Amino acid sequence: MISIYLDAVKDALYPKKKGVLTRRSRYIRIEPLSPYTKDEIRTLRLRLHLSVGLFADLLGVSEKTVEAWESGHNEPSGPALRLMNMLQRYPDILIETHTVYETGAR
Repeated sequence: MISIYLDAVKDALYPKKKGVLTRRSRYIRIEPLSPYTKDEIRTLRLRLHLSVGLFADLLGVSEKTVEAWESGHNEPSGPALRLMNMLQRYPDILIETHTVYETGAR
């Protein structure tokens, strides 16, 4: 009986098809990351009304990293790029998840 559950867990953890997670008859695919230009990064940051420092804190990178992205010296990748893709689509997620909130003090 336990082996039935172990097989189901193994199927969920180690899908047989690359890029497709199967769970019985459900299939999901992870959307590929969309690259951002330096202007798109700056536009996203300004659209969110965040300074370079706050944007860097939000993404878990340094201010120098954000400045390098916005100047075109470096390009974002990995988790920061995934977060920017999500923020582009769903900017309200910052408020809804209480990630960003107004403190009242300046």
